[in-house]
Amino acid sequence: MSAQTGDVPDFLSIIKLLTGHEVDFIVVGGVAANLFGSARLTYDLDIVYSRKEENLRKMVTAFQNTNPYLRGAPPGLPFKL
Repeated sequence: MSAQTGDVPDFLSIIKLLTGHEVDFIVVGGVAANLFGSARLTYDLDIVYSRKEENLRKMVTAFQNTNPYLRGAPPGLPFKL
């Protein structure tokens, strides 16, 4: 990791947020590869989550105070279930 870590997202905080709300998910992609020893730098967190209604509600609750948005959606589109 470079000395300029201000550009790297705080993945641990996101994972703690999801686990704190008991969201059923797994980490995949670059972050998962890093956990297995890959030195590749990644700037996003890829997760796969259960699409059961109860789990979706937990995820919405977890992110409600973080100003989430859908990539590619019009600005201001509410993130709700």
